[in-house]
Amino acid sequence: MFQIEKKIATVTNLNVRIEKHGEERNLAVDVHFAVSTSNQVLDFFDKDLRKSLFRKAAKGEQQSLPTIGEVLTEIKHPGLEPIKLSHEFKGYELQLDGELDSTQPIFLTDLKVKKFGVAAKEGGTVDLTFKVSANVTPDEVAELTEALIRQTVVLTLQPGQANESPQQEDLAA
Repeated sequence: MFQIEKKIATVTNLNVRIEKHGEERNLAVDVHFAVSTSNQVLDFFDKDLRKSLFRKAAKGEQQSLPTIGEVLTEIKHPGLEPIKLSHEFKGYELQLDGELDSTQPIFLTDLKVKKFGVAAKEGGTVDLTFKVSANVTPDEVAELTEALIRQTVVLTLQPGQANESPQQEDLAA
C-alpha cells in the first residue's frame, strides 16, 4: 500500500470547510502536499508505472550510483507533462513533524488521500503532489495553519490500523 516515511514535504494549501451529514455539521480540512521522493513510490500505484516513465541510462549517459541501486534513472519521455493519478486511499494516518525537535507533531487519523500528481525528474526521482482530507477539531485546524505557515514539514503517511490485513486481526483474537 502507498506510504511515505519521514520525508521532507511542503504544505502547499490548506482548505477549511464544513461537511454536512444530515443536520450534523463537521469541521473538515483538505491539505495539499508536495514531496520529492524516489521513483520507487510509483510501484504503490502500479507495478509498471515506473517502467513507463523511466529507463536505464544509455551508454555515455550518467550511470546510476552504486549506493542507490536504482537503475531506472533517465526520463523515458522528457516532454511529458506531470500526470494525474485517480487513485484514492481511505483510512490513512498522518504525522507532521517540524524540522526542529522543539516542534510538536500533528497527528490525524481516518484520512482520505487522493488527487495525486506525478512529475518525473532526472536521476530517478519524482515530484509527488496529493491531497489529504479529514474531519478535524478547531485546535487541529490551528496546528495545520501553523504547518502551512512553516511550509516545510517532515511527513509520515501510512495506512491506518483499520487497513491492516484480516489475518493480523485473527492472530490478535
